[in-house]
Amino acid sequence: MASLLAIFYQDQKDRLVYWWLFLVGALGLSVIHINAVGWLQYGIHSAFNSGLVLLMLLVLIGYIKIRMQTFSLQNVLGIGDIFFLFALALGFATLSFVTLLVFGFIFSLIIHLVFQKFTLSRKHTKDISMHKEKTVPLAGYLSLFFAGVLLVHWLGFYDNLYVI
Repeated sequence: MASLLAIFYQDQKDRLVYWWLFLVGALGLSVIHINAVGWLQYGIHSAFNSGLVLLMLLVLIGYIKIRMQTFSLQNVLGIGDIFFLFALALGFATLSFVTLLVFGFIFSLIIHLVFQKFTLSRKHTKDISMHKEKTVPLAGYLSLFFAGVLLVHWLGFYDNLYVI
């Protein structure tokens, strides 16, 4: 939980996260997952989830190549975001992972729009376009979302996180 909150803080503040925080997050999520379902199910879930993340990235690369006429994934998605997606892939059952990832992306979009509107409304300048952030701290927003998911699970409000 602490590593997820540290990822959120660093990504929000600097748009840069220490690589070892992703490793700590992946290890923590893996331990929780293994304790919930055992080694065999953990291996199956992690393999499927990692395959889904890889497939998602390949589709994104294809889209970038066709739409933007370039092969630069760095312009669309940061390396930290990719590391974080693979870290998340180790932490949940496949159906839960896919469902939570979709809702995490929606949460990230909404929270970014809210933060962007809040920061733009606080600045009283005529040139608003100069103050717009060009990057989205996706790993940070997703880490905040998944920290909330884990908190809800630990408080006992949702017990089926690793069953489905």
